[in-house]
Amino acid sequence: MNFRGPQKLAVLCDFDGTITPGDTLSILYHRFAGPECQELEKRWSQGEISAPAEMQGCFASMRATRAELESALDPVQIVPGFPEFFRFCQRQGIAFAVLSDGLSWYILYILQRYGIPELAVYANEIEFAPDGIRIHSPWYRPDTPLRGTSKPAIIQKYQAEGYAVIFIGDGPTDIEAVEVADFVFAKGRLAEYCRKKGISFTAFNNFSDLLQQWKNKVMLY
Repeated sequence: MNFRGPQKLAVLCDFDGTITPGDTLSILYHRFAGPECQELEKRWSQGEISAPAEMQGCFASMRATRAELESALDPVQIVPGFPEFFRFCQRQGIAFAVLSDGLSWYILYILQRYGIPELAVYANEIEFAPDGIRIHSPWYRPDTPLRGTSKPAIIQKYQAEGYAVIFIGDGPTDIEAVEVADFVFAKGRLAEYCRKKGISFTAFNNFSDLLQQWKNKVMLY
């Protein structure tokens, strides 16, 4: 795989399971949500309800304050090498954005704890209102009805602006994205999906591994 050439490059990257080791929402659900959240999680995993519907129901069952929720996020780690990888993209002039079917609130909160400056995040939004929590999905599109964030639509937005899009992901919420991205780096269940469907991809373990691959094999410009 070679990125050399005149085209603009954009890295669009999943968050949960890719930048973090696991699912951030599960931490909040298991600590604060009521028992009805387990059924909602099950229905979401079976494709019966959308991600925003699951989140709205689970957060509605919580009685925690925003401060309590953010305190529970403090132990969340990011995977090895991500800050270095992000800075590498900055130095190379590569656009970088996070695409997630999670919440921009916790994504930015976690990244800022690791000294990552505010960056572009396409995700669901959370509103901490006096009368309760509300979930908003500004990137919902009808062609991906189970997702709050249509990753293909965002990838195609960047492509329409003249970018060649490199997508990085790990799981089921990324399967629509790999159908339209120009280059794919995948691990876990997403790598299995790409193999099954015959989608070209490059495997990786973490961002230290990925950065080494880029420096050794796909030197940019």
